[in-house]
Amino acid sequence: MASKAASFIMFHQLLILLSLSCSEVIAWQQSANSRKCHHEKACVRSKNILPTSPRRQFFFEIARTASIAAVTTAILPNKAFVASAAAPTAESARTQWKYALATLDELGKDWSTVATGGDAIRIKLGTQGTSSPLFQIDKAFKVLRDSDYVEDFIEFQETAEEFGLALARADSMAYSANFAGGSGKPTPPAFYIEKSKIEVDEMQRLAKKLDGMVK
Repeated sequence: MASKAASFIMFHQLLILLSLSCSEVIAWQQSANSRKCHHEKACVRSKNILPTSPRRQFFFEIARTASIAAVTTAILPNKAFVASAAAPTAESARTQWKYALATLDELGKDWSTVATGGDAIRIKLGTQGTSSPLFQIDKAFKVLRDSDYVEDFIEFQETAEEFGLALARADSMAYSANFAGGSGKPTPPAFYIEKSKIEVDEMQRLAKKLDGMVK
């Protein structure tokens, strides 16, 4: 995530550089036109603000090409990384699912010790951070659905969608627990944590059904 943020900042800075480079050339052109108009009695302002003389056009193209090249160099490696990371194989998707099952079992059995707060639950659910095998489990489901590991892809897809909805509800309740409490008579965090547990139980039920459809 840090590398993506750094690349975005670099991209933004390079765009500013390109804008400044073009602006300096345009200002140079306008200044030259202004001096020319001052010495000539008749002056017709050009509708084209880009440099018109070969020499000015040459410097303009150098500034623009250098900036575009720098931007392209900074961005292309990230695109390649994202493309490779977004395409899991059927085998890796199956492995991720098996680890996700183990994580759900651990979360259900040791709820009182694991679920110490909203953030702790969300880390296990894969909705905060990337350490949990449940992180981006929807991508693994899509690969498994179209693989030889699943025969009834329609039922698998429908169950996977239900699983995703239960995960979203569990995450929402855990997130709400982070902001519960305070003055007056607010709803305590334990209320939302218990609601999250109900959705985790539903996830476990659906997970067993999904696992039965994966060879």
